[in-house]
Amino acid sequence: MNLSIVVPHYNSSHLIEKLLASIPINENIQTIVVDDKSELKHLKNLKELQNKYKFEFYQNGRLKGPGSCRNIGIEKAKGKWIIFADSDDFFLEKFYYIVSKYFNSENDVVFFSPISKYMDTGKISDRHLSFRRKIQSYLDYKNKKNEFFLRYTLIVPWSRLIRRAFINANKLKFDEIKISEDILFTTKVGHLMCKFDVTLEEIYCVTMRFGSFSKTSIKEDLFDILANTKISYIKYLNSNLKKKELDNIMKPYIYNKATELLLRALKNYGIKKFFQIYNLYNKENIKWFRIIYLNPFKVINYIYISFKNYIKIYKYKRKN
Repeated sequence: MNLSIVVPHYNSSHLIEKLLASIPINENIQTIVVDDKSELKHLKNLKELQNKYKFEFYQNGRLKGPGSCRNIGIEKAKGKWIIFADSDDFFLEKFYYIVSKYFNSENDVVFFSPISKYMDTGKISDRHLSFRRKIQSYLDYKNKKNEFFLRYTLIVPWSRLIRRAFINANKLKFDEIKISEDILFTTKVGHLMCKFDVTLEEIYCVTMRFGSFSKTSIKEDLFDILANTKISYIKYLNSNLKKKELDNIMKPYIYNKATELLLRALKNYGIKKFFQIYNLYNKENIKWFRIIYLNPFKVINYIYISFKNYIKIYKYKRKN
């Protein structure tokens, strides 16, 4: 079998049919759906969908979260290659034809350019642009900086082929937590891959809906999980990259991510949460402040971006 598609599912049986319909019927494709303790009505709907579409169905008996579901999917996978997909997204036409061109390659990973659309209107959104820009930059100029941004900043698991033998040989697993379970997995994939390929060919569509906007104001307990995962991500980079690579390439990016987390803590949860994260940084010896942050243009730009995002969310709320 050439390809295993792993899909975590939670209470979205009304959305997953579009994904299942976008997967061609092919004996070389294994589709694995792992349910994350959904409500009974969604489980019944999935059982009915099995009569229409070809997929294997498993239930998560471990800690709740998409990480556990994806790990079960990895264990059940038989394909030479694995693709991870979310249940509310879908594959584009001819995706299998495109990915099949790489089945006999010696790559550990192949990156494809995704697109994104608003679920309610079908219009193109901006969620995929950062992913696409990094692919385009690498293809335009294959220097260390663009390679490192490809390896260490594409922290979503979709829109890429990963060789199953590579995953198993490196004992790669998703964190079995409720949120940000993919950050360390994708970072380790990026760090450990030896041979990889990159293409602007599009195979996958990420959908946007109101739930996608709400990540900036998640519940505090989930934010704590996110914060600890991002700190682990920064520690992993600090431990596994050479000092020269950190100083010349990744340090500004790491500083920016650390600062964003602090500002998010302050904005959404108050001064107490800000100092909790600040103390964690001190404990783990994580640096976050740069002199450039005192630049008034930098501050104005941050305020402008925050205001722009607020207006975007406000308009979406009113519309929906």
